[in-house]
Amino acid sequence: MTMLSLKRLFQKLINFESKTISGGAFIIAFFYLLNGGLALLRNGLLASYFGASRMLDIYWASFRIPDLIYVIFISGALSAGFIPLFAEKLNRSKEEAVKMANNILSTIIVLLFIVAVLVLIFAPIIAPLIVPGFDKEAQNQVAKFLRIMMFQPIILGVSAILSGVLQTFRRFFITSLSPIFYNLGIILGIIFLTKIFGPIGLALSVLLGAFLHLAILLPSLKNIDFKIKFLPSFKSENIRQLFSIAGPRTLSLISTQINFLVITIIASNLEKGKLAIFNFANDLQSLPQNIFAISFAISAFPILSSLALDNQRFTETVIKTLKNILLFLIPIAAFYFVFQKQLVLLTLRYGHFDLKAVNETALILGILSFGMIASGLLPLLIRVFFAKKDAIRPFIAGITANVFNILLSLILVSRCGIKGIAFAFVVSNYLNLGLLIFMLYRKNIVEKAKNIWLSFGNLVFKILLISFLSAILSGLYLKFLAVNSTAFTINLVQIIIGGIIFALVYFVLSYFLMKEEFLNFWSNNPLLKRFNHFQNEKHS
Repeated sequence: MTMLSLKRLFQKLINFESKTISGGAFIIAFFYLLNGGLALLRNGLLASYFGASRMLDIYWASFRIPDLIYVIFISGALSAGFIPLFAEKLNRSKEEAVKMANNILSTIIVLLFIVAVLVLIFAPIIAPLIVPGFDKEAQNQVAKFLRIMMFQPIILGVSAILSGVLQTFRRFFITSLSPIFYNLGIILGIIFLTKIFGPIGLALSVLLGAFLHLAILLPSLKNIDFKIKFLPSFKSENIRQLFSIAGPRTLSLISTQINFLVITIIASNLEKGKLAIFNFANDLQSLPQNIFAISFAISAFPILSSLALDNQRFTETVIKTLKNILLFLIPIAAFYFVFQKQLVLLTLRYGHFDLKAVNETALILGILSFGMIASGLLPLLIRVFFAKKDAIRPFIAGITANVFNILLSLILVSRCGIKGIAFAFVVSNYLNLGLLIFMLYRKNIVEKAKNIWLSFGNLVFKILLISFLSAILSGLYLKFLAVNSTAFTINLVQIIIGGIIFALVYFVLSYFLMKEEFLNFWSNNPLLKRFNHFQNEKHS
């Protein structure tokens, strides 16, 4: 293949436009899978280099303020307001839409820069507030990390808004590729920058990842004829519209970040490494949610927004997407619970990450696996409300659940330590989910037709039953035939064998107990469609 052919192939890939929810979700899920693999490698390197140590507690704690700032100015506005607003402007005039996007981009970046400078100045005062349980030396280290990492939300802010533009044009390929480059930057930083600069190289690696996250998006802007211009205006109608739509969502995300901030404050008073253990377990259980839940939610959002006035098709799309998510997420949650220790041994048991840390992380992972279903459905249900331009109710549900989580964490931490924080985290996610479902029903966001929801409930029961039976049979293999070992190869083989047993039981039972849904899902799978198309062409 010539260089010209490679260039054309690359241009086709980065400008690929998805037409359907399943197609878009497949692209996003594929890259989330790749990114998840890199995230596991990243965490494996962190565990190997530093173990469950105070240094990793410092690293994770230092994300809290940058993440909070990012949420205030970017996440809420982007997820709730920017895409619908940009799409609406685009339908009228592309020139008007591009001008609006540049106005929002420029204004928010100016605000982020001002906030970053303030954090740089006051970092030594902020650090003890985040980690009151750390000693003075560790608090000083948090302040150093914080000063470097505060530039991350500025870079990712630019990247996120440009991603919103590209997603509106359904360029899911390139926007799904950028998080991979983010993790690649962090991995390169862990390997090389920590050797050059010491532990502070961890903070520098986050900046490197953010730069790569942005850089990969820039070539695609040319294809959609989008030019970046500096057009800040704090009084513009665009900014007012954006934050009037996104205000409640932003407040909801702020409450979530404050929730994590409080968890960090509480965990800072526990034994060294507990915060790192919680974050390792949380990252591991988040992987399947990113692949199967968030991918469908992101892909469905533009389509749900376009169907907002057609309640029947809107409801059908919501139910179909929920089914697709649960067909994956429920069995994976069951598998995670059964193979919790093997998963941790496989991904984290390297270098300085000892067996005690493995056992504690596995226990937290087992607890968090119970909450995987709730936390996996939340991204879609929140976007269901956003598609109807309702950000108030998700905010009410979110802040109620977060306040409950903080209170329950404070009650349980003295008795159960980090396990109590994990348990409170799971319970609060189910509370959030329950409140959203209740609001969907009461406020007629979706149709109330009993036959539709009874059919959906029946399917969920079948998936739960099949997953439970699959977990029991694969668990019996683990109990009676598997070898108790910390070796990588042995655990990999045992997970593969256990996974095969689990998958076989799940697929066979699915075929007999929910044949229609099972066959419909696989017949609509983009890979199988492409394969069948190829076979038909081959035989014609």
